[in-house]
Amino acid sequence: MVAREDIQATCDDIVREFAPLQVILFGSYAYGTPTEDSDVDLLVVMDIPKSEFTRKAIEIHQHIPRRFSMDLWVRSPEEIAYRVSYNDWFFREITEKGELLHGSDAACNVKNLQFTHYGINLAEKEKNGMNPLTLEWVEKAESDYRTAKWLQQDPEPVHDSICFHAQQCIEKYLKAWLQEANIHTPRTHNLQELLDIIVQTLPTWAHWQPDFKIITVYAVDPRYPGNSRTAEDTQHAMHVCDEVRQAVRAQLKLPISVN
Repeated sequence: MVAREDIQATCDDIVREFAPLQVILFGSYAYGTPTEDSDVDLLVVMDIPKSEFTRKAIEIHQHIPRRFSMDLWVRSPEEIAYRVSYNDWFFREITEKGELLHGSDAACNVKNLQFTHYGINLAEKEKNGMNPLTLEWVEKAESDYRTAKWLQQDPEPVHDSICFHAQQCIEKYLKAWLQEANIHTPRTHNLQELLDIIVQTLPTWAHWQPDFKIITVYAVDPRYPGNSRTAEDTQHAMHVCDEVRQAVRAQLKLPISVN
């Protein structure tokens, strides 16, 4: 387990070297549920453009002592406010339950986020149709779908890769449905867990549970040697992927075929 003093020391290093607006501890160490395998999760709030988020996170990792395994996110106040305003459940949980290690407490609670300060009109956004975060999930799902279909065309298809992208496509389409339904979306690759939530509203989708039990493992297993996927696995995964894709797109009133 990581000592509290080490977490605070890392926060102090970040503050000294990078002068962020806030550093917020989230995840298991903030919520009192860490295990021996838990990373320390930190959100570093900085007034920088979106295009710099990833580069700055890498820079922080490179310039501070490595005391423990850490999952570090860099975001701007504007980005956090935007995403929370549309019920990004990941950032909403951080702003509601995260522990402020550095900075003003005012922005650490979603109730205190000044959306109008960032040009976000909560009344107007309800009139604009589909949640833009839903569309983000759909776009990511389609990226995996196109990749899987493209890989299938290879004379010697890599079944591990196809099964991985099929699983990812299904997962992201389920999360798109949950986002649009304004239902809390857990951070999980477990398709059965996501489906358990959805079938409370759409019980007919429960017939995918046996398929999802098989396909869920493709989120991780293909990355490791020892158990390669087969042509039969690929055929099954892509068949279910096509079914889920069509069903979710129909629910979201999106066209089934996308060029």
